[in-house]
Amino acid sequence: MSGFIPPHGGYEDLHSYKKSLIVFLATYYLTEKWVRLGSRTRDQMEQSARSGKQNIVEGSLVSGTSKESELHLTNIARGSIGELEEDYKDFLRLRRLPIWHKNDPRMLDMRALGTDQATYETYQAYIESDDPEIVGNIMICLCAQTGYLLDQQILELEQTFLREGGIRERMTRARLEVRGEPQPADVPACPLCGKPMRQRMARQGPNAGRPFWGCSGYPGCRGTRKVE
Repeated sequence: MSGFIPPHGGYEDLHSYKKSLIVFLATYYLTEKWVRLGSRTRDQMEQSARSGKQNIVEGSLVSGTSKESELHLTNIARGSIGELEEDYKDFLRLRRLPIWHKNDPRMLDMRALGTDQATYETYQAYIESDDPEIVGNIMICLCAQTGYLLDQQILELEQTFLREGGIRERMTRARLEVRGEPQPADVPACPLCGKPMRQRMARQGPNAGRPFWGCSGYPGCRGTRKVE
């Protein structure tokens, strides 16, 4: 019998987590260096950096029992990183410094450092520079890369949820296995609600005696499919 709680956790292997950790460490270093202690801006930037990282962690840890929560928390992380990126743009605007275009040669050099093995030390010379123009733009670059990774992660989570459903659908499949009810290997999803379907036999009407796919959520959902 297969269990209904899939492997979960392992957030330290997520590229989005690795990048968000760099953003978190850099933000705490930079707010101490550049932003006045006790200012609202400093608090908000530090909170956004922490929220981006911690919501990735929490989403990964709860993914085994709630794909919905994982998706929700990952979306929160994405919003926090986006807010922080805007803060770094303001950091430059308030100093009347340019925000480099993504194809600016200097920005391309920064972007090229963004490998899967990158750490804080990879960007340390930029982050700890005394030139605020360099500091602001490296952080915009890092936030943009983190945001992109989270966008891809969210898209993958959405597709997985539509394809496999959540904990209720997995519990249903596990119960059917325990009961010994035969289930084809390729169980389609309900066209109405996305839950896994069960093969049933029509009892009346013109298709009486013929198999069809019925939603496992019946009678709450009455979605059907033809058996190909």
